[in-house]
Amino acid sequence: MRYGLFAVAFACVSVLPLSAETCLSPFVKRLDRPEKILYVYCVDADAKDNDFLAVIDVEKGSKSYGKIVHQLDLGTKGNETHHFGFTDDRSHIWGLTLFSGRIFLIDVATDPARPKLVKVIDDAGGPADLGSPHTAYALPGRMLISFLSSKKGALPAGLAEYTNEGKFIRKIAFPEKSPYGYDIALRPDLNRMVSSGFTYYDNYKHPLAKMDFKKFGDEILIWDFRERKVLQTIKTGGAPLECRWSLKEGNNYGFTNCALDNSLWVWEGQKDGKYTARKLCDVGKLPADLRQSPDDRYLFVSCFASDEIQQWDVSDLKNPKLFSTLKPGIQPNMMHTTSDGKRMYITNSLLSTMDRSDDFWVKRAYITPEGMRLDPDFIIDLRNLKTGPARGHDMLLN
Repeated sequence: MRYGLFAVAFACVSVLPLSAETCLSPFVKRLDRPEKILYVYCVDADAKDNDFLAVIDVEKGSKSYGKIVHQLDLGTKGNETHHFGFTDDRSHIWGLTLFSGRIFLIDVATDPARPKLVKVIDDAGGPADLGSPHTAYALPGRMLISFLSSKKGALPAGLAEYTNEGKFIRKIAFPEKSPYGYDIALRPDLNRMVSSGFTYYDNYKHPLAKMDFKKFGDEILIWDFRERKVLQTIKTGGAPLECRWSLKEGNNYGFTNCALDNSLWVWEGQKDGKYTARKLCDVGKLPADLRQSPDDRYLFVSCFASDEIQQWDVSDLKNPKLFSTLKPGIQPNMMHTTSDGKRMYITNSLLSTMDRSDDFWVKRAYITPEGMRLDPDFIIDLRNLKTGPARGHDMLLN
């Protein structure tokens, strides 16, 4: 039976409980204790030294709390290390790159505080004629990777599946008329996946002022996941980025942040099985990342160009409300909320071609009943490392 493995897995996976890590694949083993380690995926800022994975001690009471305790050298530079994700058993991280096309497989189970690089896939998208790996999404025993480009750096983008050990399984092509890729998100109980569209390597490799903004996606795709088949193509604002399904059982809708439209959009399932999408609200400038609270009430959006993070109450989809705003510093970008929904870690590099500051850091905010509040005692300065400044992007907790 072709999809027997997934049929069994889907039957065992429901939506996330109220206390869980959000924005990870539902197949990833959940962190069932307060975090001890924060992994930050870093680009060497001047591209003279190798890119690396920073390991930060975030365990309260630890002697090295709030410090970088290890740097895993990835062996090469100029990769544009960007997003990464756990395998389903949480034993390894797949680190993706936007310039070199490499994928780094990192062991974080043997010694979580001193992870090991166990494999480098130099031309990860080659077997599928794809390039620019962006999103690493865990499936049972497999990784689903979204690519932003063809192997030559143009369109079409696409998806590819691999074993957890890095063996290529198959390519999943995008429709000819919808060639842009970015993020993916899955609701196993609905057998639905959503993908979004950014732009491709030959465009984003240029500085922001020289990018062609007519060459960005403006659609989301609704998939029958088991069949790996696109059911609908739906228009959104320009450059829909992150895909976030509502977390509560019975809800058949989700959200995306449209970077070129300065807005949040919602897709909604209808009684006939079709989906529609509409603008939910306007937000700050260049919404780059989108996160959820575990209780499904709030969305957090980092507004890279207006230097703020906004917290939106979306419990009423007909009347979203701006609940609180945080100014953590210049160009906030990636966020990671904890499983209890009480803390948020923040980095501030988007792309080396888009950053407008060399003040790179990792900070933390408390998420309180009154809103977000910056933690004054947790600031990781990424400018004064032995290898010089680093651009911190994606984060994972362990």
